Amino acid sequence: MHDWQYFFNHDRSNLNQATYRIFEPEWKAEILHWFSQKDVAKEQKEDFIQALIDFDDSCGDFYRYRAYFLAAEALSQFPECSLGDVIASQVLKWSYAYFRQDKSDWQILPKPLVKTARKTLELTDRKRVIAAFVNLVHTTESRTILRLAAEKLGKLDPGNKSAIAALMLLIQQNNSHLGTAIRSLEKIGYGNETVITTLIQFIKITPWAVIHSLGQIGCGNETASAALIQFIKMKPDEIANEWLMLEDIYEGAIKALGNIAYGNRIAIATLIDFIQRYKDDLICSDAAKALWDIDPGNAIALNILVQILETTENTSLLDMSVRYLMVIDPGNKAVITILTERIKTTENEFFRCKAALCLGKFDSGNRVAITTLSKILETAEEEWVYFHAADILAPTNDYQQQIIKAMWKMVNLKDERTSLDALFILLEIDSNNQQAFNTLIRLLNTTKHESILTSAAYDLQQFNLSIKLETKKLNELIAVFIRLIQTYQDLAVKENENGDLFPSEWLSYESGLLDIADNLTSVIQKEHLLQVVITLKDYLSEQFYKNNSYRYEAVFNIIWHCAENMSYPDLYKAWHN
Repeated sequence: MHDWQYFFNHDRSNLNQATYRIFEPEWKAEILHWFSQKDVAKEQKEDFIQALIDFDDSCGDFYRYRAYFLAAEALSQFPECSLGDVIASQVLKWSYAYFRQDKSDWQILPKPLVKTARKTLELTDRKRVIAAFVNLVHTTESRTILRLAAEKLGKLDPGNKSAIAALMLLIQQNNSHLGTAIRSLEKIGYGNETVITTLIQFIKITPWAVIHSLGQIGCGNETASAALIQFIKMKPDEIANEWLMLEDIYEGAIKALGNIAYGNRIAIATLIDFIQRYKDDLICSDAAKALWDIDPGNAIALNILVQILETTENTSLLDMSVRYLMVIDPGNKAVITILTERIKTTENEFFRCKAALCLGKFDSGNRVAITTLSKILETAEEEWVYFHAADILAPTNDYQQQIIKAMWKMVNLKDERTSLDALFILLEIDSNNQQAFNTLIRLLNTTKHESILTSAAYDLQQFNLSIKLETKKLNELIAVFIRLIQTYQDLAVKENENGDLFPSEWLSYESGLLDIADNLTSVIQKEHLLQVVITLKDYLSEQFYKNNSYRYEAVFNIIWHCAENMSYPDLYKAWHN
């Protein structure tokens, strides 16, 4: 089988008779194998590659991109292809997320295209891609592109000197790119002594970025550990201003030291000293956990966390210490005994509730915790109590009706955020709860707050309701989210009397639309794809992109998902209705 048209024979006038095996996942391995065969003429391979990159799908380019990415992957089996440099360069551009057509024109690329391009770069001809990135690093005038290209180059070719040098240059320029350049270097500079030394020079200028990076790339490195130890030994007024709390100053350095200084005796002594100095502060629990990480079994670390449970009145410190004990010594009987006693003896109702929640998490099914929370649920006035108590009580069937009653109480408070949280708990208990579902649909249809829509998008994905919902209910839900995609507006714009839209509001607006798009793709089923494409495709015109690029990107993401789950003939017919 030497004729490439067996895999791809495009005939738009007769789609049913054409051949589009290039878009069928089960044929991909066979096609790539075809490119590797010595007995297939080079001309055949060249013609196939040319046909793939020239393919015009006439339906939004979704299948054009797929054909192009297949051509790029084929280069791994056919590296001598004469079109290889052109293909690698194009895929590289798509991977940027944005690029300049000329000095005055930036083009923003949709995230699914960028994500697929980046994945393809890892699958195509590796040498060609590395060479293209090296060239880009040396020639680009954009600091942003330089940073992104250097980071990707360092991942593709660990230790690449051009990548590391480019990022170190950005850092040494100490401009607005300092923080992002440090984060990029963190991703490719693991264990590199020169990188670590350079970062330490900026620890007082941008301490939190440098400290986090040292905690990621300095495992076992004495220089990185010494810098963190020196930072922790400094007095608070030597590091930051009076408005910062101790945990704001030291937390990152302590956690970073816990990541990299395993067995380091100086680090162990430093953390022990720190615990003694700040044993009544929230940061003490972080130091104890870091001490255990670098010296497993350390009695001081374990004892201080248990001691905190006995003496603290700070519920945040109580909660954090229990969380750490769940990791380092789960099942510790002393923890259960202490929390049980404190629940019984405290006169502070807020503390009793927090202690019961901690005990319920540490010892799942604990009767004291469950009984306490059940009583609190009957009389609680704080909304957070209902939700946290429900989380602990939910696995116990005996309290399900009590939880349902409490959640409807929350729904009826008329606060949309509270109602939404309560409704999802009700649907988690019973996904076919008609009353809860109808109330949710009504809320989504009438809300004027973008946070409600974005939260609903997240929660729907978390609970994977599309699998559980009845067909009629699912159709109603899909209709709601299609309408939101079509009509969603940023309320901040309406409230701004000058008509100005600030960058933070643009981000909020974009985020809201993209969350709704993600939600829609998470719930639509195969039978919905055709109608979704027909309904939304007109939002992908060039004019619409210029007038409303965020809605354009949201629709692009949705139809990309549809195209991945439809055949090319089906998408073409939907596109042309």
